[in-house]
Amino acid sequence: MRPHVILLVLVLASTLTLVVQVHGIAPYSLAITPTTTSLGNSVNIMLVVTNGNRNTFYTVTIGVQKPNGTGSAVTTQGISTDNRGSGSVSVQYPSSSSWTQLNGTVATNVGGVYNVAVNQTSPTSIANVATGQFTVSAMMSVVVSQPTSGTIVQRGQALTITAAVANSLGAVSGATVKANSPVDTPSNPRLILPEVGSTNGVYSISYPVSLNDPLGSWTIVVHAQDTSGNSGTSLPVNVTIAKSDLFVDAMLTYNSKGVPSTSFSSGDALYPYFRIKYSGSSGTFLTAGQYVVSVKNPSGTTVANLTAVYDANRLGFYTPTGYTISSFDPGGAWSIVIDANSLNDGFGNTGPDFDTSVRLDIVTSPLGYLPFIIGGVVALLGGIVVLKRYDTSLEGFEHLEQMIGGPIPRGSSLLLLGDPGSGKSVLSYELLHDELEAGRPSALLSYDAFPEDVQARMREFGWDIVSHLRKGRLKIIDCYSGLAGQGEGALRDPSDLTELNIQVTSFITKAKNVPVTLILDSLTPIFNGVEAKQAINFLQTVGAKVKKTGGLFILTASRGAIPEDSVSKIRSIVDGVIELTLVRSGRKAVRYLSVLKMERRRIASDTVLFEIERERGLVFRVSRFRILRRKLGQLKLKPTIIPAKGDQAAATSPKMEGKRVDEKGKEGRGPEVSSKDTVTKQR
Repeated sequence: MRPHVILLVLVLASTLTLVVQVHGIAPYSLAITPTTTSLGNSVNIMLVVTNGNRNTFYTVTIGVQKPNGTGSAVTTQGISTDNRGSGSVSVQYPSSSSWTQLNGTVATNVGGVYNVAVNQTSPTSIANVATGQFTVSAMMSVVVSQPTSGTIVQRGQALTITAAVANSLGAVSGATVKANSPVDTPSNPRLILPEVGSTNGVYSISYPVSLNDPLGSWTIVVHAQDTSGNSGTSLPVNVTIAKSDLFVDAMLTYNSKGVPSTSFSSGDALYPYFRIKYSGSSGTFLTAGQYVVSVKNPSGTTVANLTAVYDANRLGFYTPTGYTISSFDPGGAWSIVIDANSLNDGFGNTGPDFDTSVRLDIVTSPLGYLPFIIGGVVALLGGIVVLKRYDTSLEGFEHLEQMIGGPIPRGSSLLLLGDPGSGKSVLSYELLHDELEAGRPSALLSYDAFPEDVQARMREFGWDIVSHLRKGRLKIIDCYSGLAGQGEGALRDPSDLTELNIQVTSFITKAKNVPVTLILDSLTPIFNGVEAKQAINFLQTVGAKVKKTGGLFILTASRGAIPEDSVSKIRSIVDGVIELTLVRSGRKAVRYLSVLKMERRRIASDTVLFEIERERGLVFRVSRFRILRRKLGQLKLKPTIIPAKGDQAAATSPKMEGKRVDEKGKEGRGPEVSSKDTVTKQR
């Protein structure tokens, strides 16, 4: 072939190669910064052409595909090359307004990998001239603010779980937030936390810890997931679930007629009844199981162990078999006892912390103790003869005030402590009637009788309180109906001392700074229903409120029904203590009263026999010799009268004068002087 022909072929080949470069794939490069970002942030997408056609305009489309098909968008951009064939274009995703939404949303609101693809549309259409990707971090922060690690929660109480959910954009609302309950695993939560507000990203739930939830450690982990599938998990929080203590809320005995009673005789059958409550709960009672209650005689010997089962009609545990009093059983103060830590609901909740008991009066047949009874009758007859001859009686508070050393001081608290049936309630009713007649607002917290029974009993003694109730001067707060399971009464839960404190405070407030009188009859159900420390704190709080008004706070308590250490504590915090004693001889009861303590008063130390009479109340029987001695004590404070010369024999007898002078010497009020010296000095 000739040389010029070969040269022509080479020129044509070079020309064809240039045409292919002009109309083929230009050398594109794609740069995305940053390659990893957080939710809600933007990325910069830069497309660069190098060694392309000089002074050429390229048109491209840039498409972004979100993870999991949650959205896609596209933008059209142009690139002009210079005389070196280089050019570039940049666009922000998703902040640029040039993006066209194909589906879903144009946003970095989903965690995962975002794919970017570039297609050339001119001067020729060529697909996927460049590709790239970037990652959006989707971790949400979940912070638990309640509870804190180390928290101890008791069964029956509620535990609040609160968590704040956020991402790089701020608080996350509308998320699904879950926590694991004590019976769930952290990886399988079932407690759904509702959102507290619509925009603050705070989620919370109050979880009532079940009475059978597992004891010990509970590791709480909170999981959150938003509507886009982004999720986060909190750090674990460890709390401890403790057992709930069982305590006896109410305890009493029924007779064979189904009537509550504390007095039984030979042949009578007694049937203990009690309710069991969970501590830390709001009114939750135990309603299943069988429990043993002991019957103990006056010497403390257990004569029977009775099994109590739950009675749905009585809303408590009842002993259907009961115990029948034999004529050979000793009389006196018996007790029904539930031993400490003898209750267990089967889930590890146990109690009570101390023995819980109620005292009973047992009067047995005299046939078994005939010799003693005969001796007692003889002594009693002799005593009656002496009393008829030498004793007298004083009605009502005339003698009681003499024993106290004057009226009960205002602004004080008084404890009436005694045996069951000794007259504590009657004395408290009489004090209540006196206060009402004096025009003082009064309230009665009745734990031992229905309000209508209180009215009926006071009416028997001639103390009509109906008018005071109508005028609003007297308020009876019914705490007994709830205990007896015969209605809710004024208080749904008589052991709820907070509610009781609120009612007392309301009564004092309505009195408008006038001295008020508050009588609590009696303390036994309170100490059977709550812990001793809580009960004593309640008494101190209420007593302080009443005493601040200048009024009286009067309490009644049965000896043996309250732990002795609690009785000692109460005696130390009250201002006065009056003790009533009941001594039984066969079917005859003899009552005694003594004043053990009274602040701001000089009290008499003697013990006085008294009786309870219809239409009169308490009647004190005092020896004539005792009255005479008191009168002599009063005479010693009066000046001596100088007798006339002819009346020397009528002067004060040496015996009585000497007694008066001896008493002065004993009390440190004057020197010992004989009656003879006294007469000589007067002359």
